[in-house]
Amino acid sequence: MKRLTPILVPLKGHDSFKRVLGKATIVRTNNFLGAFVPNTSIIVPVSFGISVPKRHAKKAVVRNRTKRLIKESLISLAQNEKEKLLTFEEFVLIRTVKLPSHPKFVRLDEVKSEIFALFDKAVMRIGQNNETHTNRID
Repeated sequence: MKRLTPILVPLKGHDSFKRVLGKATIVRTNNFLGAFVPNTSIIVPVSFGISVPKRHAKKAVVRNRTKRLIKESLISLAQNEKEKLLTFEEFVLIRTVKLPSHPKFVRLDEVKSEIFALFDKAVMRIGQNNETHTNRID
């Protein structure tokens, strides 16, 4: 498998996506849906998947640019805030809003801020889930 960084490996195949979506915690922002599987042990590398449905961007150029920008955002996240990525064993990011018709209108700064916000929200959600589970045990 081709690695983006030493800690990021892409998910391949429909079954992998289906498995992650089945056991994940779902987090939404305005433009993305994230399915995050919490890391129960120290598993490195972290597996990720990206989906930009055809119904949201008809042109392959726009879908591919969006995927490249998401990958660039993940690389930036891995370099700047590695601990957020290591909170998860696997995750899938899905674009949920219609994209512009021209690839130049999809901007890195917008995608990056949205991805960072999604991860912040996911880390908070996973933290809340862990607190409720520890409270139930006690």
